[in-house]
Amino acid sequence: MRKTPMPTALQVVADAKSAAAAAEVVALQAVVAWATEYRVDNSVVDDTTFGAGGVILGGVGCPLVDEFAAYDLAAVLGMSSDGGCTYVAKTLELRYRLRRIWEQVVALKVPVWKAFVVCERTLTLSFEAARYVDQMLAPTLRSCSFAQIERTVAQAIDLYDPEEAERRRLKAADDRDFQVHLGQHNAPTDGTVEVTGTLSTEDALDLEAAVKLGAKALGDLGCEESLGARRSMAVGEMARTQLTLDLDTGDTGGRGVVIYAHIDADSPHVSIDNIGGGDVLIEQLKDWCQTAGTTVTIKPVIDLNQEISTQAYVPTAKLVEQVRLRDQSCVFPQCTRRAEHCDLDHRVPFDKNNPADGGKTSTSNLSLLCRKHHRAKTFSTWTYDSPQPGVYDWTSPSGHRFRVVRGKRHGRLPITTPLDDPPEP
Repeated sequence: MRKTPMPTALQVVADAKSAAAAAEVVALQAVVAWATEYRVDNSVVDDTTFGAGGVILGGVGCPLVDEFAAYDLAAVLGMSSDGGCTYVAKTLELRYRLRRIWEQVVALKVPVWKAFVVCERTLTLSFEAARYVDQMLAPTLRSCSFAQIERTVAQAIDLYDPEEAERRRLKAADDRDFQVHLGQHNAPTDGTVEVTGTLSTEDALDLEAAVKLGAKALGDLGCEESLGARRSMAVGEMARTQLTLDLDTGDTGGRGVVIYAHIDADSPHVSIDNIGGGDVLIEQLKDWCQTAGTTVTIKPVIDLNQEISTQAYVPTAKLVEQVRLRDQSCVFPQCTRRAEHCDLDHRVPFDKNNPADGGKTSTSNLSLLCRKHHRAKTFSTWTYDSPQPGVYDWTSPSGHRFRVVRGKRHGRLPITTPLDDPPEP
């Protein structure tokens, strides 16, 4: 009897890749079926329809779906609510507005990621413009470059939506931005923060000249750091002294550091409030405090496990600060929206008419929820318990359960894990 030869490692890789591609398509088809199950009244978006109890995912011609059910799906997918809604939006865009590309995806002729690249660019287009993109790209999408996709989308806008073309041209100036990513500082803790920005050409030229001049001046003064390090130091000097701006706003500038004394005896780190609740080395903190123009505020220690309460609906300032320091961000599954963008939620609702019968305004009954997830908890069947401080067990409308726990050391992002197997159908 002839033995069947064992597949080579390369063949195993090829088979796994094919299986993964097929599984992606199965997931997309399941999301389309889910959207059908949870579509709301006014089930198709047109130019005069908005909301009607659902959330608009996808462009004109896609079904509306129940907003809170979308959060449920996102949690099951292991995504944030925003990430899950974006995934659903691209799936519906593909199925209802890019049907030729959808057929290519289902036939495994175009990978899902490539189709989603097109979806990201057609979501805001008119139905006619999206159909044009579908017709032009479907036959050759597998081999299309990103530049070809961009050109096709631009042609669709010019042909079918000249007003949108003009709007995009005018909006280009509004897209300018400058971000200091305080909540995403480098791990584990190296005392640096990423900065990104989009400037007008003239502003970019001026900034480059100022940074180049500042880096050269530091070098001339004997600084032995690398050129890149001196450029970053030059930006810091500009921020503290406004060397390139002849402005008098009454603000003397300087770095403001708020120190919360949450120090782990076994760790060389301290938590700083105004870099997003992150940890920095104590040596880095010393350097900051020794910099001219720095204002240091020392905050008293707050026991995060102490039970603080008030008879009123509105929490005291100390209670607010305690809950924000404990939770640091929204405690909904997969959400990381920072504390300053969150509400304080009474886990057991406060009864204003009969305070003794409702939930207390207290440490153990207050949690941080961003406005989106506060609404989900208040107006849907999402529920949660807190078995211990900083631990939250959520149950979704479909019966799935998730545990949200903050990392062991102060300042880490929350971690979401499924609590058990999916509920029986």
